[in-house]
Amino acid sequence: MSAFMNRELITDGPFKGWYEAGPTSTFNGLVGPYCYQMENNQAVKLGFIAKDHHMNGGGSVHGGCLLTLADTSLFIFALPLLKGAGVVTLQLDSQFVSRGRLGDAIYAEGGVVRAGASVIFVRGELKSEDRIILTYSGILKRTSPAKDGDA
Repeated sequence: MSAFMNRELITDGPFKGWYEAGPTSTFNGLVGPYCYQMENNQAVKLGFIAKDHHMNGGGSVHGGCLLTLADTSLFIFALPLLKGAGVVTLQLDSQFVSRGRLGDAIYAEGGVVRAGASVIFVRGELKSEDRIILTYSGILKRTSPAKDGDA
């Protein structure tokens, strides 16, 4: 998997049996903390519990927070195909279906639809229990490691 994921097993709560994502100083560390479940190397779920810092002024989980989870999940779903290569998001399309509420265990599930030589097509849903909160699809572009002078 990635350096942002460790193997700290969660022993209680709605993500019991999942793993805590490792601490990170990146943006995901500010938005999370995230948890993940790997059923096999092809089926990964990523989620968080909605807390006060995830909420908007209207009392729902902030749309930007949900989109961050969706965008992060594109990478996580594609990770088994990357073999050390990087990716960037070219496109992320989403549809808000219902609101996230304080205390919800919200998770992303989905996977790769098609992978080409340079782009990867991914689709997923954000759910809380069986309630769909957001549907989304995205396109990732494979990248090579950054070189000095790259923008």
